[in-house]
Amino acid sequence: MSLGTNGHAHDASSAASRWIDAALSVPGRSVCVAAGNAGQEVAEFEGDLGYTMGRIHTSGRLPARGLERDLEWVVVGNGIADLSENELELWYSPQDRFAVSVLPPGEERWIGPVEPRSFIENRQLRDGSFLSIYNELYQAANGNNYIAVYLTPLFSRRGVVGVPAGEWLVRLHGREVRDGRFHGWIERDDAQPVGRRGAQELWSFPSFFSKATNVDDSSVSSLACGHHVISVANLDQARRRIAITSSQGPTRDGRFKPDVAAPGTGIVAANGFAREEEPWVSMSGTSMASPMVTGVIGLMLAVQPRLTAAQIEGIIQSTAQPLPGAGYSWVNDAGFGVLDPEACLREAARVNRREDTTR
Repeated sequence: MSLGTNGHAHDASSAASRWIDAALSVPGRSVCVAAGNAGQEVAEFEGDLGYTMGRIHTSGRLPARGLERDLEWVVVGNGIADLSENELELWYSPQDRFAVSVLPPGEERWIGPVEPRSFIENRQLRDGSFLSIYNELYQAANGNNYIAVYLTPLFSRRGVVGVPAGEWLVRLHGREVRDGRFHGWIERDDAQPVGRRGAQELWSFPSFFSKATNVDDSSVSSLACGHHVISVANLDQARRRIAITSSQGPTRDGRFKPDVAAPGTGIVAANGFAREEEPWVSMSGTSMASPMVTGVIGLMLAVQPRLTAAQIEGIIQSTAQPLPGAGYSWVNDAGFGVLDPEACLREAARVNRREDTTR
């Protein structure tokens, strides 16, 4: 699966994750998920905008009641109007109560605070765009508390108004604090032009956290957080390191994802949607790494058809090889190391019927 999404709690509690985990209770099944391409936090060279896809996670702690924490959320400007809806989700303990306020760019008056069990829906701002804030307790999927903030463009017969560019401030207010920890993610938007309006370019463009607010971990995509899915990182073989864009773990509940890394940089593959004269494509990303792991798992199941998803996960973790200079401990970008296909097949062959607890 190559479905990069940052929505939900990154703890395998989403409906899709729970369905996949349930499906994997049957022997002979496994699911590989691309870990995501949200690992980059700084530009590698002049003009590099990869960090706009990478600064998607924040976390922290409100230490006591009455204290506040500001998060800096950036919408691009420079002649670009962002016509995509920008979404921020914050997750925190059911023991706590946070209120939330928002300050749009260039404004002096905060909107809020929105208290627990309250919301603001489609409040129209001075430029015509919209702001929505929801503050929910005991979210149905996991029982945790949940804050969502939506920045929405205006589409009307008179024209369109993009989301106001600049730095939005999101302020958390500690009302009751026993634990105080929180995590937040910005939902992914793929950058793509959608037209022009006068001198202004109209884009669907990702928003992102400022460098100060971004926390460079736990950026593995939501579906790659499943309990027994194989979450795959992007190995840059030529440079013998994990690609800078490859997403990092752990999950919000502290589990070790990604599981393993496989070659995903400069991979030549069949171009399924191309013209006849363009049968091949070269691409990079975790979406190019996860198919290799999928193929190896297919061979493992050919050797031992009744392997469970949990057994496959264990074999891949135990046989993974460390990168140069690293050890066998899990690390947040490479997982347990680099996939070793031959070792995976040898271990699969050693799982005999007596060891197969499903019989």
